[in-house]
Amino acid sequence: MPHEPHHPHAICGSDRKHPCPETHCGNQHAPHSFSSRSKERRDGESIERQCEQRTDDRDPVTIQVTPSSIEIQHTASLPESAFLRGLEEGRLLGARTGEDGKVYFPPKEADPATGLELDNFLELPDKGTVTTFAIINIPFPGQRIKPPYVAAYVLLDGADIPFLHLVTEIDPADVRMGMRVEAVWKPREEWGLGIDNIDYFRPTGEPDADYDSYKHHL
Repeated sequence: MPHEPHHPHAICGSDRKHPCPETHCGNQHAPHSFSSRSKERRDGESIERQCEQRTDDRDPVTIQVTPSSIEIQHTASLPESAFLRGLEEGRLLGARTGEDGKVYFPPKEADPATGLELDNFLELPDKGTVTTFAIINIPFPGQRIKPPYVAAYVLLDGADIPFLHLVTEIDPADVRMGMRVEAVWKPREEWGLGIDNIDYFRPTGEPDADYDSYKHHL
């Protein structure tokens, strides 16, 4: 078998099973690691030079506005259908299980706590109590109301679940938990199948509700 020529600067091959005696590297893969790092450094410098060549005086992109829309088709359940037809007639319908269940507004298919069907519909008044609220001060695209304005959870009298609506005809800074409010409906000819038949809620002028009367509905 021919003898492999010896070179004082021989590189350890990956097939060697012992450390390179010439370089005393102690690692048969070390030269390949150095070579890989060197190549990565050269590639990085090449990309950097390309980026520098493409640089111009245009300002960088900071924001992009892309209009988008989505259309959702929803088939109303039986409780939802009853609720929506009630709104079309100017009535606010809640529902409960039997005679002593929690009154849900808007009504659902079943009581989430018990799983029992909400089979007992009842009409609720269009007055209630503000439980919690937020003052919106920041404008955003598509906003129909100029800030500041108040979005509040209103607990209708006789209901156990508050729902979200607008509260106006009052300085936003004066809105408070426990404030009594009443619905202001749109003109009858503008009514449709939606909770927006109520334009907004406004203060009734009644004394604030006691905290204990709505603390379990927050």
